Amino acid sequence: MTDDDARTGPGDAVSNPVAGPMEGQAVIRLDAIGTAVFVAVTVLAAVGEGDAADLVNLVVSGVLFLGGCAAFAVGFARAAGRSRTEIIDLAGLFYLTGSAPKEPRRLLLGLWFAQIVVAAASVAVVQPPFGVMAPVWGIGLLTVWGARHGTFPPRPVEDRLGRRSAPQ
Repeated sequence: MTDDDARTGPGDAVSNPVAGPMEGQAVIRLDAIGTAVFVAVTVLAAVGEGDAADLVNLVVSGVLFLGGCAAFAVGFARAAGRSRTEIIDLAGLFYLTGSAPKEPRRLLLGLWFAQIVVAAASVAVVQPPFGVMAPVWGIGLLTVWGARHGTFPPRPVEDRLGRRSAPQ
């Protein structure tokens, strides 16, 4: 199977059943671990009483928030570098729309949506609701995956050289 066979059009990546392991598994695993810890700590904070549960909730939510911010910055910087030779669109970078095979997109978006649901639910049962910061983890890792492994169409050579054709 050639690279052309694995694409249906510019930016439309499809799963390749002949390919080896799914790309970006480390990012997906990291997202899953962060999500599992977030869910466990949110449940602990909801049923637990006292400062210890609140402190653990704050630390985990804060680490996920700051880690997500850092991941987002790294992913965005990498995408900016790739944009010199490829047409990077925001939906493909942040939401993997048309830039990723189904499986990693499904997993990463599913983990992010789980983080959002848990964070929203935690507002009603955990005070103070530190968990609202945690979903930044998911969007940060989506951005890293898209920047590293996303498939984007090549930028035309004349765009790479800084010359644009006149509007007609």
